Amino acid sequence: MIRINVVAEGQSEMYFVKKTLNRYFGGSRILDSRCVLTSQKSGYEFRGGLNSYQQAKNDITAWLKQDIQAYVSTMFDFFRLPADFPEYRRAMQCQNHQDSVRILENALKEDLISTSDIKNLDQRFLPYIQLHEFEALLFTDIQILKYDYFDSESMHQIDLLYKETKDLAPEDINHGAETAPSKRLLNTVDYQKGLNVSEWLEAIGIDSIRNKCPHFSAWLDQLQTLSELTVF
Repeated sequence: MIRINVVAEGQSEMYFVKKTLNRYFGGSRILDSRCVLTSQKSGYEFRGGLNSYQQAKNDITAWLKQDIQAYVSTMFDFFRLPADFPEYRRAMQCQNHQDSVRILENALKEDLISTSDIKNLDQRFLPYIQLHEFEALLFTDIQILKYDYFDSESMHQIDLLYKETKDLAPEDINHGAETAPSKRLLNTVDYQKGLNVSEWLEAIGIDSIRNKCPHFSAWLDQLQTLSELTVF
């Protein structure tokens, strides 16, 4: 059995991995996910959000050590990624953000390899950073929002958002303070992060999303070609 544990930035990504992607893969690989541990207090763990690279690194290395028979991947947003990530400054200087996330993914893996003694880390760790944030995938077919926002004003605003973005590749929608994917949604409807995103993405169809989101599709290609781990 091929198992993949995904360290996710937030609840929406976690639901997407555990539900939508598991259904998409149909049992050919089993995915689990948990949000980044951001703090602990009085015996309680607080998860979700990503405030520093160290938080991400702690969770990644912990899961690699705890479950040696599984691969580990990530699902972090490029938008507002903490500036202490390895090679962050160099990545932000790239004109092409596809190049930026590749630099960050490679640097993340190299840092873990150079600072830990986890067995088979090079084989088992598959970093992924989402361009520019998770909600970008919805722009494959933003009119999917009409399933839940069907009053006349919301539908009108969704139509305007569609016209504004229909010629943009979803992964090219930028990370500006007011123009990032989630910001555009917030300016259009009463959008709240959560389970609905996974349901909308499943309704759009993962294959349709892959056709318009090459970096996301390349990540799923990686997951699809994994072979069962041999643990010695």
